[in-house]
Amino acid sequence: MNLPNLSLKRRYLGWFVVIATALAFWGHTFIPATPAVDIGRVHIPVEIARDDASLQKGLSGRVSLDPEKGMLFVFPKPDIYPFWMPDMYFPIDIIWINSGYVVDITADVPNDFDPHNPKFYAPKTPVQYVLEVNAGFARTQNINIGDKAVLRI
Repeated sequence: MNLPNLSLKRRYLGWFVVIATALAFWGHTFIPATPAVDIGRVHIPVEIARDDASLQKGLSGRVSLDPEKGMLFVFPKPDIYPFWMPDMYFPIDIIWINSGYVVDITADVPNDFDPHNPKFYAPKTPVQYVLEVNAGFARTQNINIGDKAVLRI
């Protein structure tokens, strides 16, 4: 058996392990995860609406929303933020979130919109976050008022 050759193989194996570990750590630490909201055991990947333009537009004008995803509206502070449905092509559930909990749910909001008499939807208490998902999502995923909501944004 050639000992110098075995020693060289061990060194290469050692360096391989060090580099692989470093790459795994770097990838896990620095590659951003997809933003999401976890409500109970339900993991919901989300698009974020945070600036004025995206907060005003929301899901308006879209033909559909992926059945397992949502749009999270992030406001600067808790308040009563009214929502309406102009240019919406599908009904939604609105899940109102504050201080890490679901505080209200407006289910099955229709996509009907009358510009002369618009209907507004608002939570019963101030919220800082609003999650829009497809109509029926809260019911089928058993999401309820009082459920813990973890924002991964």
